[in-house]
Amino acid sequence: MPHERLNDHITATYLSLRLGIAVLSIALPPVLALAGAWLGGVPLQASMSAYYHAGDGAMRDLFVGTLCAVAAGLHLYKGITDLENHALNLAALLLVGVALVPMAWDCGDACPAVSLHGTFSALFFVAIAYVCIFRASDTLSLIRDPALARRYRRTYQGLGVAMILAPAAAGVLGWLLEKGSGSRWTLFLVEAAGVWTFAAYWLVKTFEMRRTHADTLAAEGQLAVPEHGVGDAFKALAVEEVGSAP
Repeated sequence: MPHERLNDHITATYLSLRLGIAVLSIALPPVLALAGAWLGGVPLQASMSAYYHAGDGAMRDLFVGTLCAVAAGLHLYKGITDLENHALNLAALLLVGVALVPMAWDCGDACPAVSLHGTFSALFFVAIAYVCIFRASDTLSLIRDPALARRYRRTYQGLGVAMILAPAAAGVLGWLLEKGSGSRWTLFLVEAAGVWTFAAYWLVKTFEMRRTHADTLAAEGQLAVPEHGVGDAFKALAVEEVGSAP
C-alpha cells in the first residue's frame, strides 16, 4: 500500500506540474496587461518583456516570478526519455535567462538589434518546439487507436511549428513598429499567442497522458524506453508497456 500511495503521489505531482505550467502561461499576458493598467497605471506595452521596466517596474516581480515558476515546473517535470528531459531542462534554463536578463530599455537608436534577452527567448521556444515535434509523440505508441494517435501527432507538430512562427512574427512586428507602422496590440497579441501555444501543448499532453496512464506506468516501472543517445535526437522513440515486475 505505501508503494501504491507513492505512485499515486508521483502521478498527481506530474499532473499538477503540467496544469500549473499551463495555467500560469495562460494567465500571464492578460494579468500583465490588466493588472499593469489597474494597479500600476501602466499602459499596454508593445512587449510582455517591457513590463520588466514599465511603470518603474510596477509589474516586474509578477513578470519575473511567473517566468521563474514556469521554469521550475519545466525542470521538475521529468520527460519519458532522456532527450525530452534534457530539452525541458534547457528550456527551463533559457526561461530563467529571459526573466533575469531584461530587454534593452529607453535606449532609442542605440538599442542593439540582437540582445541576450531576445536570444534566450527565441531559443526557449526552439527548445519547446523540439519537444513538441520530436519528443511528444514518443508516448503515442501507448494509444491503441491509430487514428487518435495520428491526431495527437499532428496536433503536437502543429503546436511546435506555431511556437517557432510566433517569436519570428513578433520579431518582424517589432521591426515594423520601430519603423512607425503596426500596432502595440498586434505585437502584444502575437507574443501572447506564442505563450498560449506553449500552454496548449501542456494541456493536450495532459489529456494524452491521462488517457494512456503513462505517468502511472512510468512510476510503476512498467514503461520500456528504447536505448537512445544524442544521435537519436530527431528519431521517434516509441515507448511500450511491459508487465509488472514479479
